Formats: sequence, C-alpha cells, structure tokens
Amino acid sequence: MLKIGNVKLDMPVLQASLSGYSDRAMRTMARRFGCQLTFSGVMLDKSVCYKPFLEKVCNKIRDEEHPIGGQLLGTEAKTMAQAAENLYNAGYDIVDLNFACPAPKVLRRGRGGAMLGNPGKIIEIFRAVKNAVKCPVMMKLRIGVDDSEGAREDFLRICSDASAQGVDALIVHGRTTNQYFRGKADWNVVTELKKQYPQMVILGSGDLFEAQDIVNKLKTSGVDGAAIARGAIGKPWIFRQIKELLDGRLTAGKIYQPNIKEQGQIILEHFSLLKEIYEPRKNVWYFRKFLSHYGRSHSEPGKVRRELVTAKDEAALIDTIKKWYGV
Repeated sequence: MLKIGNVKLDMPVLQASLSGYSDRAMRTMARRFGCQLTFSGVMLDKSVCYKPFLEKVCNKIRDEEHPIGGQLLGTEAKTMAQAAENLYNAGYDIVDLNFACPAPKVLRRGRGGAMLGNPGKIIEIFRAVKNAVKCPVMMKLRIGVDDSEGAREDFLRICSDASAQGVDALIVHGRTTNQYFRGKADWNVVTELKKQYPQMVILGSGDLFEAQDIVNKLKTSGVDGAAIARGAIGKPWIFRQIKELLDGRLTAGKIYQPNIKEQGQIILEHFSLLKEIYEPRKNVWYFRKFLSHYGRSHSEPGKVRRELVTAKDEAALIDTIKKWYGV
C-alpha cells in the first residue's frame, strides 16, 4: 500500500521523527498497535559522525525494530553524507533529511527549515547522501520559509529537483517555517504537489491528531501516505484506529478506543520500556511529557494529568496510575 524505495508497508502511515519523543520506547508502542515504519528522533549530523554516538543504549536499534528510519539535521553535504553512511552501517533502513524543523535554536544555526531558502544547497546535500548509502533517502520539507512568492518558488524548485534526482519520498508539512505550529496546515499545497508529481512518493504532514480526520485527508488529498508525529504522543493506539478505518473493520460499528484499564496498562508498559533505556533518576521526569498526553484520553483529564505530571518518583507515579486507571 506504501512503497519507499525497497521498503514496503501494508498501511500508508508511519510514525515520523519527533525530537525528544520518538525514542525506542515510543517506537515500540507504535509498533504494538500496527505501525510498521518508525523513525528515530532527529539526530545532528556531527553527532552521528562520531561513531560511539550510535553505540549508546538510547541510539542502538534492535532486530525487531526493522524497518526503521533515521533522520538527520545538518547543513554541509560532506558531513551529512558521512552521517548517513554511519546510519546505514548501523542498520537503519531509510535515511530522512530534515529541512523542516522550525525550532528557534535550529533556525539560529541555519539548519532545518532555514535551509528552504537555499534550494541548491539542499539538492547538493541530497545528492551526496544518495551517493553515500544503499538505502532509500527521503526528505522532510515545509512549504517555504515564509508565505512569500519567492519562498514558494524555492519550495517548488526543491520538489522539482528532488523528483529529477530520484528522491525516494518527500514528507511535506503544510506550514511555512515561520508559522511554527500556528494556524492550520495547508493540505491544499500537498494535494497540488501530488497532482504535479504523480510519480513521486509524497506523504502529508501537519495537524494529524484524529484517526478519522487522517483517513479523510488521505482520501481527499490523493497523497501516498501520512507521517504522524505529535498525534501519536500519548496515543499509540491511533495506528490501530487508522488501520481499522482503512480496512472497514470496526468493532460493533465503532472505532477502537482503549478503556480506562487498558490505558493504564499501556502507560505502564511504556514506562517499563523507558526503564530499559534511561537512568532511574531520568525516567519519571522524562515521562511527564508523555503522561500529559496520555491523561487527555481519561474521562477526568484535568485531575489525572495534574497528578500524573506531579508524581515525584517511580513509586508515586505507579500509585497514581493504579488509583486512576484501576490496574
């Protein structure tokens, strides 16, 4: 149903790279609910060029994680190519180049979404990476640095050149870099891009939070797939929901939604996976950003989220989960 180079998926959705979130624990939870392709968190090219970086527990990949993609952030072709080669040699199945990140600290260094103003440099990097690895290479873009005519022309030039150079897929987020996450993602641009380049694999991104809306966007836009990022935080079951909707296999005519006890079990499983990766002192405070999202699915979200994110240690957190979720 979705093919990115030699990687074939039965479902046209993937868990996108998400800085500070998409570690092995989050990826494992996504796979449990049917997501076939997940991506690492964003990695700086200079860090990946330092080979021991990929030997860290938090960066090692396991056999059961394939296929898995690694996303790189950088500005120089030579460094990005070396980093990509290191990812490939470490077992990554896809390399994704990030020219979309809108974080101020990234933009200040000319990385991510700031690169959209330099189409020639982006294609130079892409060619260098493509020549360095024997796996699919894709790129993540926004629809321009800003909403000016010149910025849109730069974006379209990048897409045209990428298509001509044989990019394996584009993930296109329907916002400009300057928009950050404000306003609504413009899926019309993504739709028109797919019409212009029907032979190119294009995945839409932006405002993908509810399964039914995601399926609707896939059907109306004509894109090949969707890259889900923020919508999967604290809701890994969104992938099962999407699959059920696409397959038309709803239970009693209703979309799957884990009950309160199931949610508690999912949270505990996610937390146990984090304990395999991080030091005990880090686990609880690191998990808070996930807990805030998990709590939104509870019938009493305000109270639950407040108590989950203020738990001071593991014992207090487990007690809070037991109290509110009955596990």
